[in-house]
Amino acid sequence: MTEYLKTPGAPKLFMATQTQTQTQGTQAPNQGQTQERTTYKRVKIPVGVYEYVRNRAKARGLSMWQYIIQSINFYESALRNVAVADTTKAQNASYYATKLIMAVTEFIHKTSNDNYNNVMKIIDQVEKRKGINLTSLRQMIDMYKQKRKKSLVRVIMQELIRINIELMAKAQ
Repeated sequence: MTEYLKTPGAPKLFMATQTQTQTQGTQAPNQGQTQERTTYKRVKIPVGVYEYVRNRAKARGLSMWQYIIQSINFYESALRNVAVADTTKAQNASYYATKLIMAVTEFIHKTSNDNYNNVMKIIDQVEKRKGINLTSLRQMIDMYKQKRKKSLVRVIMQELIRINIELMAKAQ
């Protein structure tokens, strides 16, 4: 037995190994097969991690080793899953669309130089990072800054919808 397992207060976490051992000639009642028994190994982990795993496993009604196996399997499948990458692209496009829409609506409701500069900065970001031409939106924002008209607000909102559709289409 290794020294760290003899240490008082050391966390004890058991995980099933892939190795299965047969019990010594014990047969299950009414079955012609011998029962298999899982062998266990100890894993040294920090106390905080042990408590976290124990709490999460208890909340899900699983033993600790089952929770760990499910977590690892989920993580591995997420790494291999192409749909996760596609979802991330769509989330990113949605983030930029929302960021742009919120900045423009803030500018419309509170027309100030700070809000104008913020909108222009975000327009630059979207143009550079997403490769979308936003000169028409930039011109509409400049026009709205000069003369605040409700008709311009409607046109700006339609342009924002068009930009949102273009961003989401590029994410596909």
